[in-house]
Amino acid sequence: MAYGSVSLEKRIKNNVKNYSLGQLLDMTVVQKQLESLAELTGAEFLLTRRHGEVVILIGDWSDETKDVMEDPGIKIQVEGKTIAHFYYRCTDKRELADNLVSSLLDSWRLWAEQTYLYKETDKYVYEVQFKAEEELNRKIEGVRTDALTGVLTHTYFRSRMKVLDRSQVSPIAALCININDVKFVTEHFGEEEGDRLIRIVANILQREAKPEYVIGRVDGDVFNVMIPMPEEGEAQKYSRAVQNACNEYVDKCLAPSVAIGISFKEKVDEYLAQVFSDAEYEMFENKMNMKKVPGYQDRLRKAL
Repeated sequence: MAYGSVSLEKRIKNNVKNYSLGQLLDMTVVQKQLESLAELTGAEFLLTRRHGEVVILIGDWSDETKDVMEDPGIKIQVEGKTIAHFYYRCTDKRELADNLVSSLLDSWRLWAEQTYLYKETDKYVYEVQFKAEEELNRKIEGVRTDALTGVLTHTYFRSRMKVLDRSQVSPIAALCININDVKFVTEHFGEEEGDRLIRIVANILQREAKPEYVIGRVDGDVFNVMIPMPEEGEAQKYSRAVQNACNEYVDKCLAPSVAIGISFKEKVDEYLAQVFSDAEYEMFENKMNMKKVPGYQDRLRKAL
């Protein structure tokens, strides 16, 4: 379960079981502390993990086998959960050893608790931030991407136009692409089929495009495409590929077809909005010519 889905208080209460002794205390430092204490008092020490695995052994404990269930020794706990068991014995300087061990164990408990709280809080904050960023990215993606087709939305496409205008890139090919007879499809086959037609065309536009092409759905059945720095004839080649793919598309009901107009931003001080206006005019010319082609109406009405 993700950190962000459970309160911090609940996680702090429960998650200490997921931490090993070495994650909460620096065993190198602990070893040196116990060695110094042994040298000072003559005491012998045994430190185990929560389940009894020996971590540090100072002195001769070969005559004893510790079962932490039967003899838990001194429990070192964090948030009420045992993280280690501590044993010691001392024949000389017992009072000094008792006092020093008590202070040392208190420092370990505080050290382990602070380390645990820091780590767990840091994980929790990271997870909350990650979730917030994910949600923000989903919202941004929703604004950026058209839900039906997966291409750019009108608003985001226009922002890309402005970026290209400011960057003074030229030439740029501007293609205005209009799906023919969407109204006919929705009237005869329903809105779901109309939406499916739009998705089919959007998929073709993306499939035939190069990665650098900028594709947006700028109206219900209208797409715009920008090709920065096109090679000679590249826009026309893309246009033919899209129209051929539409004409070759096999479907029992739909007959995808698009009209395309092409215009070019040739100078850096031109604006793409005007270039697309010219492309739209060319698109309408193309649409009128396409509908005069023999067999166009037969293909459109094949499912009636």
